[in-house]
Amino acid sequence: MSTTNAIRVAARVQPAKHAIIFLHGLGDTGSGWSFLAEYLQRDPAFKYSNFVFPNAPVMPITANGNYPMPAWFDIREWSEIQSNPDVEGFIKTMDLVRTLVDEQIRSGIPSENIVVGGFSQGAALALASAVSLPTKIGGFVALSGFGYVNDKLLEIKNAVNQKTPIFHGHGDEDPIVSLRMGRLARTFFRDSCELSNYTMKEYKGMAHSTCPEEIQDLVAFLHNAMKV
Repeated sequence: MSTTNAIRVAARVQPAKHAIIFLHGLGDTGSGWSFLAEYLQRDPAFKYSNFVFPNAPVMPITANGNYPMPAWFDIREWSEIQSNPDVEGFIKTMDLVRTLVDEQIRSGIPSENIVVGGFSQGAALALASAVSLPTKIGGFVALSGFGYVNDKLLEIKNAVNQKTPIFHGHGDEDPIVSLRMGRLARTFFRDSCELSNYTMKEYKGMAHSTCPEEIQDLVAFLHNAMKV
């Protein structure tokens, strides 16, 4: 059993056949997205699904006056987020994502039945995992996501998940991760990283959060990606 600090919700029917790993955003915890498990498990299609919501460590965030908060990596500059990225912290958390995927595979879940997703910082990690994860999985989800350490990703990228489906949802009134940043991420991962199955949907009036329409689109994506 992994020692990773996480909220884990077991499949309602055992043995589990699918798994969703979802990473929260800056300042949040795994509990902040655990509602997703309860929501999805109302659908009989997800009765065989495990859910894992990891908790980020607390660290000082440079761009927030070094105030300590749960974070997957440091943000040193908000306006030019890639100008001085925390490459070491980001890569360390990408290793954690791989560990969590391997944990589910060891428990007996086929890799193609695993989805890695996240919100904001977590979404940046999910997108990066799409080009770096050494195992082909079922899909990737990025809600309010952005690109980070792009130069490093071009160095280490592989083609294992080049055709794996990706869902990227973004609000057009996001004041934290602007729609422009989301579109730049789409261009980078789709064109520079050659991820050929990339779908981005924009939601009118949505800020740095989610909305019922996005959740509905997410559920439809998970049905297709996990073949449930």
